[in-house]
Amino acid sequence: MAVKLLVVDDEKVFRNYIKTMGFMGKGEYELVGEAGSADEAIDLLAKKEVEIVILDISMPGQNGVELSKYIAGKYPRISMIIVSGYDDYDFVRETLKNGARDYILKGRLTEELLLNVLDEICKRKKDRTLWDIKKELRHRVYEWLFEDGMNPFTSDNSRKTVMIETVDFVKKYSQEGKDNLAEGICRIFERLSTDKMDVLAIYHAENTFILLIRFYEETSEKRMKEALEYNHLIGADSIKSLYEMKSAVFYCPFFFSDNALKTFVVHRMENEDKTDLSIGSQLSLTIHQQKKILSVIENPNEEEAIHTIKDIYAQISDNNSSQCFMVTKELLELLEKVTIEFGMELDFIPKNFDLFEYTKGKKLLTLGENIAGLYGNVLRELKKRRDSQLKYSTLVIEAIAYINKNYNKNISLSGIAEEIGVNSSYLSRIFHSDTGQTITEYLKKIRIEEAKRLILSNLPLKLVISQCGFNSYGIFFKVFKESTGKTPKEFLNESKNKG
Repeated sequence: MAVKLLVVDDEKVFRNYIKTMGFMGKGEYELVGEAGSADEAIDLLAKKEVEIVILDISMPGQNGVELSKYIAGKYPRISMIIVSGYDDYDFVRETLKNGARDYILKGRLTEELLLNVLDEICKRKKDRTLWDIKKELRHRVYEWLFEDGMNPFTSDNSRKTVMIETVDFVKKYSQEGKDNLAEGICRIFERLSTDKMDVLAIYHAENTFILLIRFYEETSEKRMKEALEYNHLIGADSIKSLYEMKSAVFYCPFFFSDNALKTFVVHRMENEDKTDLSIGSQLSLTIHQQKKILSVIENPNEEEAIHTIKDIYAQISDNNSSQCFMVTKELLELLEKVTIEFGMELDFIPKNFDLFEYTKGKKLLTLGENIAGLYGNVLRELKKRRDSQLKYSTLVIEAIAYINKNYNKNISLSGIAEEIGVNSSYLSRIFHSDTGQTITEYLKKIRIEEAKRLILSNLPLKLVISQCGFNSYGIFFKVFKESTGKTPKEFLNESKNKG
């Protein structure tokens, strides 16, 4: 498909020069309009799809600098090439600040030069990341919803709906801080996209986010509603973990008509009484409950753990499925960390949507008993392992404790030996004698188990690597492949398929 160009210049001779260039209309580039002033250009931009604007910097009335600022603000996806008969540095600087890609003097402008500049812009566009594409689409959707822009989904046959999320970060940060937070929160929700469902998060105003979700294959409204609820819960959990903020949600109806969806969203945002979008009540474990659980794990007490967990579920109301999901998720995550630390494997820990389905289909009493029983089994095994560690020498026990606590840091045999006050060669010998493995093997095992857990939680690979103590992508990939027989991507895909 040809790249669509607009030329803006008050000199008709120059516009004709661009129109008659040999490469125009030959497949790669198409001139879809010409304007003799900024006002004409603004009118054309509102009516036509344009990808690149060739813009004269010196025009009567509103000049090219002012128009470039307008285009950058309202149509950030459009690239601009500035042309002028004068080499004015101040104008150049201002237009470049407004997002212009190139500046060409008219006296030097040839067909070959312009074609090279256009090709370079298109190449840069092709090299855009997923986030670049998402950010562009956010702008286009915002323009469509609130500024009478064109519908970006005219050839999209997906089923669409909207969630309106609120997050409690108002008045705590500068405007720049809010903008950075908004981008981070948008990415949290957009990472929930799959091949069959796309999530686009748009920061609307203050603490409000509009999530536009497109389903490409799913036709059951029941299943789509469950997916929406799951997305909210996972997104809210991530926002709480990363930013220590709570969020609430309003679900819009499903629409077959894009215009109906737009009308509903605009009306909702203009007339919304914010009271029903206020931040919800506590959904996860309280600090006191977390401390109690950690206490019975630290000193394995099966009976106390079972009693504590049943008591936690007894405090959840029967109709609060969101809290049930979040509490179960946090309890299983705590338990999983323990099993990783001690090299244990659980036969059953449902992940992500499987966990959502698992909690949704059970009564609170049954679910509480199941999770309590799981804790009981793990703590019994943990107590056995800790008892068996009594056979280890004091130095080995200290080394294991240090590794389990600091595996995410840059630690080594010599560093561990220095920390516990022993010769590194001696520590290496007794560690292998007591445990049957080297310190390096033990450290690698702990790191890889934690990496597997983080990968399954959909944490970005860059963060997985840093949080597990690896110094580089290369080392991580090598160790992961040696330990699991798979690349991280293969491991994740296989785990999803099993689920």
